[in-house]
Amino acid sequence: MLKKIISAALTAAIAAAVIAAAVFADVSEQSKPPEEQFPETVSVYLSESGRIEQMSFDRFVEGCISGIIPVSGNIYEEQTLAAMAVIINTNALVALKNKSEFNTFGADFTVCDAFPYVSYTDRAVKLSDRKVIRSAIETAGHAYLSDGTKPVSVKMCAVSTGKTRDLPYMPSKEIPEDALAKGYFTERAFSEDEVLSAFSSLNLADKEPSEWFSEPIYDEYGSLVSIDFIGHKLSGEEICGALDLKSDSISVEYSFETFIFRCKGNGENAGMSLNAANIDAQNGKDFAEILAEFYDLELIRSETAS
Repeated sequence: MLKKIISAALTAAIAAAVIAAAVFADVSEQSKPPEEQFPETVSVYLSESGRIEQMSFDRFVEGCISGIIPVSGNIYEEQTLAAMAVIINTNALVALKNKSEFNTFGADFTVCDAFPYVSYTDRAVKLSDRKVIRSAIETAGHAYLSDGTKPVSVKMCAVSTGKTRDLPYMPSKEIPEDALAKGYFTERAFSEDEVLSAFSSLNLADKEPSEWFSEPIYDEYGSLVSIDFIGHKLSGEEICGALDLKSDSISVEYSFETFIFRCKGNGENAGMSLNAANIDAQNGKDFAEILAEFYDLELIRSETAS
């Protein structure tokens, strides 16, 4: 009788353990972020030619990286390029899900600052650089950044102002080494007429050119918050867009009938600095470690395509 009781208790315990394990496994599976499906092909609207081209997703990523690397051919380290590939993967997934402004004339993407796709016939990219880019894309695979439930759009810049902006999932980061980077300081000269033409949509009153711009106001990241231009408040972002400057960390000087606009940094001053990432790569960090330096997000590795 005792044996039967022990046997029954043991059977019940085993059954309970099996059920508990099954429940735990089910909960564990549910807690995992869903794996995103990458498309095999995408379509890209080429605004300059007005054509739509079909290509593999990896070829699209390759073209976007080619549009980011310096024209001089000073290519980044392979692990830096792999980190760039992950960022493009991530932003592309977000754009495809949201059917956002990147969709034009029925194409999945339009060539723009976020997706600066170029083909090798449009831009002279050295064969050796192409091989490194392709190897970096293979290294990154179809990895992307997720908040635990979905891919999240992120930013990167070529060179920060020395302190990146604090944005969701992209905490502010002090990067003093960027101030020593090539291309940290840039300047462009414009005539009075060129400045007026750039802001032709504004109702501009007559005023001496030397008095066109007021004292600037900056934020803690070095970005131009506002400046008065002949009675109109302009942000650094507006001036950057109108004059095609490198960043919104802008100062202006008037001398000899010419306006000199000077910028610090290159890009949107948020997320990963490619210069700082490249220094990390040169010091032995891989792309996953580099991304962790700049984003409070989870790196999801997926090799699937549909």
